[in-house]
Amino acid sequence: MKFKGLSYLLCLFILLPVALFGQNKSNKGREFWLGYGHNVLFTQDNPVNSQTLVLYLSADQAAIVTVSVNSTGFSQTVAIPANTVDFSVIIPKTGVDDARIQSEGLSTKGIHIVSDVPIVAYAHQYGLFSSGATMLIPVETYGYRYYSINFTQVSNYPNSYSWFYVVASEDNTRLQITPSDSTAGGWEPNLSYTINLNKGEIYNVFGKKTGSFTSKDLTGSKVISVPGGDARCHPVAMFSGSSRITICSGDGGEILQQQIFPAQAWGTRYLTHHTLNNSNTNINTTFRNYYRICVQDPTTIVKRNGVVMTGLIKNFYYEHMDSTGGDYYTADKPILVSQYTPGQNQCWNTLQNPYGDPEMIYLSPVEQGQKYVLFYTTSKFGIDYIYANITVPITGLSSLRVDGIPLPAAQIKVHPNNPAYAVAFANLTNIDSQHSITCDSTFTGIVYGLGFFESYAYNVGTLVNNLNSIGQIKNVHSTVNGIDTFTCRQTPFRLFIKVAYPLTSIHWKLSQVSGISPNVDSIITNPIPILTESINGRTYYTYTLQQDFLIATPGTYLLPVTYTATQIDNCSQTENYNIQIIVKLPPTADFSVPAINCLRDTVHCIHVPVTGPFTITDYLWNFDDATTQTTIDAVKFFTAPGIQNIRYRIYANNGCVGDTTKTINLLPIPTAVIGASTPICVNDSVLISDTSSIVSGTITSWRYDFGDATILVRTTNTPFYHTYTAPGTYTIKLVTTSNSGCVSDTGYRSVTVFAKPVALFGTTNNICIRDSVHITDTSSITMGTITSWRYNFGDGNTLVRNTNTPFYHQYNIAGNFVISLVTVSDMGCISDTFKRTIIVNERPGADFTIAPLNCLKDTIYFNHINPPGTFNITGYLWS
Repeated sequence: MKFKGLSYLLCLFILLPVALFGQNKSNKGREFWLGYGHNVLFTQDNPVNSQTLVLYLSADQAAIVTVSVNSTGFSQTVAIPANTVDFSVIIPKTGVDDARIQSEGLSTKGIHIVSDVPIVAYAHQYGLFSSGATMLIPVETYGYRYYSINFTQVSNYPNSYSWFYVVASEDNTRLQITPSDSTAGGWEPNLSYTINLNKGEIYNVFGKKTGSFTSKDLTGSKVISVPGGDARCHPVAMFSGSSRITICSGDGGEILQQQIFPAQAWGTRYLTHHTLNNSNTNINTTFRNYYRICVQDPTTIVKRNGVVMTGLIKNFYYEHMDSTGGDYYTADKPILVSQYTPGQNQCWNTLQNPYGDPEMIYLSPVEQGQKYVLFYTTSKFGIDYIYANITVPITGLSSLRVDGIPLPAAQIKVHPNNPAYAVAFANLTNIDSQHSITCDSTFTGIVYGLGFFESYAYNVGTLVNNLNSIGQIKNVHSTVNGIDTFTCRQTPFRLFIKVAYPLTSIHWKLSQVSGISPNVDSIITNPIPILTESINGRTYYTYTLQQDFLIATPGTYLLPVTYTATQIDNCSQTENYNIQIIVKLPPTADFSVPAINCLRDTVHCIHVPVTGPFTITDYLWNFDDATTQTTIDAVKFFTAPGIQNIRYRIYANNGCVGDTTKTINLLPIPTAVIGASTPICVNDSVLISDTSSIVSGTITSWRYDFGDATILVRTTNTPFYHTYTAPGTYTIKLVTTSNSGCVSDTGYRSVTVFAKPVALFGTTNNICIRDSVHITDTSSITMGTITSWRYNFGDGNTLVRNTNTPFYHQYNIAGNFVISLVTVSDMGCISDTFKRTIIVNERPGADFTIAPLNCLKDTIYFNHINPPGTFNITGYLWS
């Protein structure tokens, strides 16, 4: 393993692309505030006060939600089953609980929503020829600086106002409000007014009326939280809208209400596309929308499709009419884009489709996109068609799902001014229903309902992170490009925060993070950034603490950071940010080993595959003998018996380390020792004896290999015999096995089996008594030499010779005699007995008769006498 240090971390931040990583705050939460925004139907039309403000509470898990109106007795609690929507809460509009905002100034009747689990919430005002809805964002996303975004206020009803209101979520809230134009209550443009609010109180501002059907457009009005009575700044919520508005001549008019994103959540990249206003999901029709591109700083360079925009209005916004289908807005400082739909395309006097009415939607920047949103659509009031525009990277189209189903290709088009993105259009029908959008890539989107005279629209769901700050962590040993999205238990990491301005001080509130080590606060005056970089066209300054941190317990932690900068125009030039630190269990390092491990066995350590969000890149095995291995599996040969510790560590590419140690007991192996008698001769029996041993346990099996293709397995070690039938040198092998299954090394014993001589001799065949037999030895041997010849002549005589020279043996009696020979080699091997039979014949009797008296010159007759027996006389010799 090669471990990385601080220099490596700095290189990553300097050289590699930076991904944004914040707290992932979104429109989903547990607590919300809003007001009952002004509607001309409060006092106009017939019947008067015919509008309704209803809350849509959408949950993907079972929820208990309580809705109350501050300073009144109204409270309603609902139980919402998982994956359903409650729309039973209707806000009071009469009597002592009447929550309507009817004038400029203070109202104590903030509407409060509290849930036991995160939900998404919407507020919808509807009535006869009136419909307007807003997505609500929760308390944890509230900010300290807001700008009102409205539209040119023209109406077809009297007493219609451009308006905005702020609602306090905490006591001692003090606000500095700077209207962009004259107000109905007498405030002058560009002057700052201070108000004090307690929790649940609202301050409402109306644009000054300029005629029966017109009033001042309050776009660009600014609200800043300043230190209150407790010397603290408090976050608030802000809503903008219109009592009724007609964007173009001929529009039927509509209420507008939208909750404004805090200035800290504005982004630098926005993708737009006009809404549909037809009944057949024809994505190629032209339906022009208006856009206002708002800036916090008039020096902001805003580009539309790469071209710098000009004509800034009120030092706050550019206005553009969409004619190409969609645009790509970029800026070097935060901007917010608001989209406006005219009624039935009246602005261009071409009644292509008679659907829709004016509406206003605040768009999410690309930086605040999500991968999953939950939202609700309604058919009120008089809504016939409901569509959603979803802007998604081209690479994410394959995973895009609306209510779990892919969209048809005919409902998807490449964004006309950013080909890396597509716009997908979902036809959601006009059925009241909860919907979800999911994708592997982050997306942004809007949803809108269309009727013959009506419309409503809102953001489908968004992150609401503070984009002035980007909190990040980097694991010290990580090799991942850019940041790490989480760390692991006891994994060293570094803290970083990127801020959109150079800081004059920074306070790292480590003491407020339970379990972090070290946990001492750090306050740095005039901190020096380690890096200045451009992210999405905006300059950020990166600050860090020059030390490693550890957290021992998995969980999600928020590290508060308070920083100051001269460019921050609220709350004593101070902002707060929570760096989210997700601590997970490290990857599980696990492996298997055999149940029984014997000394000098090859122990195979087999890894168990890792599950979870980890990519394992390195492995380390440590053994008690100080050796290591770096393979995914280990093969180890141990040389010492007893307890052995095996430590296995796995290293994920994000720096998380899995670590486990297992203990194995290396059992002793038997020592195999063979005893054998030697030398031996062919067909002799070798006496085999066993003297094997084991330190502990017992030997239960003996396996012999005699080297002559004979295998013998025994369960006892008593002596026994083995016979070899061919000469040669044989290696006897013995492997013993203990009662634990441990197998010995092989024991060896070499045995030489000598050949036996082959006894053979030749003789003369038939002889007579007192003749000698001529014996010639032709014995042989393949190994060694013959050293002894042992003859038995069959007549009671034997002879042992130490030479094989020919010799004679005389028989003195007649008969059949078997001569046998046994030879002995120099190794003592005795041949088989060779036998040859000879015949010893009697000699025939030679006798004859003669006349007793014979005279000189007589003829004398010698008459032979036939000898007894069965002789066949073949010749005679007289001498």
